[in-house]
Amino acid sequence: MTNTIGRWADLIEVAAVCVLQQYFAMWVVALALTAGIVLPNMPMLKHTYLAFVFVLLLLVWVKLRGENWSAFGLVAPRRWARYLAFGVALAVADVLLDGVVRSLSTPLIVSWTGADPHLDAKAFAEIKGNLPLYLMIVPAVWLFAGFGEEFLFRGYLLTRLAQIFGGSNAAWVFAVIGQAIAFALAHFYQGPVGMFPIAIGALLNGAASVVWGRNLWPVMVAHGLVDTLGFTILYLGMPLS
Repeated sequence: MTNTIGRWADLIEVAAVCVLQQYFAMWVVALALTAGIVLPNMPMLKHTYLAFVFVLLLLVWVKLRGENWSAFGLVAPRRWARYLAFGVALAVADVLLDGVVRSLSTPLIVSWTGADPHLDAKAFAEIKGNLPLYLMIVPAVWLFAGFGEEFLFRGYLLTRLAQIFGGSNAAWVFAVIGQAIAFALAHFYQGPVGMFPIAIGALLNGAASVVWGRNLWPVMVAHGLVDTLGFTILYLGMPLS
């Protein structure tokens, strides 16, 4: 009975976290406006920094629950070079997989849904040729996406879902799938053309995180490298696909 109640409590917590990660920034901005406070707007990223604040609050919440961050993948590796190499290898795999998936899925999704295949490029169009913006975006990517998103999805959400499903090998499989779906939905602004390959990449990163002993550093490195490459391509005005 205690385990059942605990799982239901964890499920409610996960649902709350999924809702908050989507709307936290919006609600904070609105609340600040009611108090007559206008929060700063980052170029292109707008209020993304508030999403990172939410991740920091989640880290605090985990501690208040009496849990260690290491249980969610924030483990200091003994061999940094090894995990750095894992991250680079995963980044290469991510880029190759993304290219294959997009080449196959984009024509089909566009023909089925009529979706715009260039929403991702349009969302970040102002970075083209804008060096100051590019130099601001790159470190933000490593902090907000590389660390923040990886802890939220491949750290917290993946681990909590596995706990809810019972902690078995099958539970981790379901958790990898669940976090991939949630990660894709968090990128709704890219439309179905972008969300599908993002979900496939999240499956790879989630599986890699589990295989590498629940250590987030390789996936954080991979995420940072892939996003840096993507924004570099956009800065140079090259097509993403």
